[in-house]
Order: sequence, then structure tokens, then C-alpha cells
Amino acid sequence: MIGAVDAIPLIRARYLQAFAAASEEMGVRSSRMLGDLGIPESVIDDPENLHPATQLLSFAGRAAKLTQRADLGLVAGRTKLEDHGAFGARVSRSLTLHQALGTFCAEALREYSKAYFWIERRGETTWFCREKIDGSLVERQQVELYLVELMLQTIRTVAGPDWRPRELWLQADGERQLRDAEPLTGLNVRFESPILAIPIPRRLMIRTLPRGLRERSRAEPSEVVGESPATDFVGSLKQALRVYLSSGHPRIETAASAAGTSVRTLQRRLATAGLSYSGVVDEVRLQTALPLLEDPAIAVTEIAYGVGYSRLSHFTRAFRRWAGVSPSEYRADLLTS
Repeated sequence: MIGAVDAIPLIRARYLQAFAAASEEMGVRSSRMLGDLGIPESVIDDPENLHPATQLLSFAGRAAKLTQRADLGLVAGRTKLEDHGAFGARVSRSLTLHQALGTFCAEALREYSKAYFWIERRGETTWFCREKIDGSLVERQQVELYLVELMLQTIRTVAGPDWRPRELWLQADGERQLRDAEPLTGLNVRFESPILAIPIPRRLMIRTLPRGLRERSRAEPSEVVGESPATDFVGSLKQALRVYLSSGHPRIETAASAAGTSVRTLQRRLATAGLSYSGVVDEVRLQTALPLLEDPAIAVTEIAYGVGYSRLSHFTRAFRRWAGVSPSEYRADLLTS
């Protein structure tokens, strides 16, 4: 039986964007790393794109090695809270820190399907926690450092920009370069912890976020809310394949790599669900094309290329097979109905 545990872990592209920008800042070309890792550059065109989390982990780990920055995640994590799309806007418009952290924990799962955050109270302290991060040592260290910056930013909306916790629990090891990095310098850091955790004095939890921050988040144009990561294998595979369409028909080897499995296992899982790989790709192409055809400003030829066809005639033939009419006829029916 295929269930939620089999879903491909997916994450928003904004985090890959941040690590790419940090790498460029350190003088390392991000486009080359993306190519070496088989990640299409189109992934980072839209921060709301969903892609396999293993790609972010691989990129972050390689970027840290090439830049020789054990603290690269801290550099990438300087992205402002309010610049984190719908997630940042919803956290920023909270009234109190307690509400902000609750929103953070709930909305994080829309950003990354395995982002398990929680808050728990122990006496006069509230702990802001994140479950164990996947990946190799260097990979999870970089992602964890990004999260430290993001979590601290959220707390500092009420505590002030210079606030520092009395201690910090990190899953990372305590290599020298990391111990000397801001914001860890002088902190009582517990390395090799089973979780990431930051203690917050209870008195801060009832403080209100700055009115200006709340008003800015409300004044922003209605943020684009991307679909949530799917909780089943087939649904998550379809979401992962979308970012590959502009490069043509995604090879099954590419899909298997994105799913973290072998081609044979991928085929077996799809067969269990009564599907074939080519059928799944066709469905993703159709699902991607239909909303684009609703916009008369986008040329049908542009849509064809965008969903992976090298010729309009091939797209038209496939679309007739899916919908019984040509793309132009489908659009005309929409506009006259």
C-alpha cells in the first residue's frame, strides 16, 4: 500500500535560491553547481516551486565545501522573514510572539513536507524546536544554520535585533569555524543535539509584533499561495516533475533520482497505483497547460514549449488525445463560455 510515508519530501525553491545567492556572494557560480547536480535552473525561477528536498541538501552541502564556509547556511539565512512568501507574510501578521511561533510551526509544512517544528513550555521558558534534519553531516548542518537564522529572526521581531538566547541546541558538530561564526560566538551551544532548539523567556511570548511589520504584511498584494506538498507518492512525483518540463520530457532516470529510488522501484510503485511513467508525465503536462490556456496573453506556442514539447504540432496532437480538441479550440471555448 502506498501511503503518506512514501511521499517524496518536497520543499519550496526559495531556500535553494537563498543558497545559490549566498554561493554567488562567495564567488562560486551557482549555475554550474545546479548543472553538476542535475537540477534544472528553472527550479529557482519561482520561489514557490516545489522540488525534491534532496536537491537542496545536495546543493547546500556542495556549496559549503566549494566556498569553504562551514557557516554558509547563516549567510543564506539572512533572507528577511517577510521575504519568505506567503509563509513569511502569515507569520509577520501575527499579533503576539506566541501566535507567530504557532503559525510558523503550522505553515512550515507548506514550505517543506518534513518541516516538523513545535513549541513547548517548561516552567518560565518556552522552547522553539525542530525535529531531526535529514542529509549528510555537512548537508544538514547548512540547512540547520539557515533555520537558526530564520527562527531567531522570528523571535527578534519582539525581542529586538540584538537579542540572543541563553543557550542553543544544534544537531551540528562543533567545528572551530562554526563556533566562531555569528550569531554563535559566545553562546552556550550544545552541539550534536538530537533536535534544534532555542529557549525563549516566557515574558517574550506575550509581546506583540511591531505594528509596522503587521501592517506591511497586510498591505502587500495578496501573496501567491502555492499548493501544499502532496502527502502521497504519486502526487508528490507529479509535483516534482513540473520543474523539469521546460527542458523536455523528463527521463525516467531523472524522476527516479528525484524520488530517491531506482527506476525499477519507481515503475513498480506506479504500477501498484495502476499507472505508467509516460502516463504520469502526460498528466502533469496537461495539468500545467490547462491554467495557462486560460490566459489569452500567453501564446499557445509558448505553452507548448513550457510543458516540454519542441514543436507546436506535437503539443496539439497530444492535447487532442487528452481533451478531444486542439489547444486553440479549448481556449476559444473558454473565452466564449
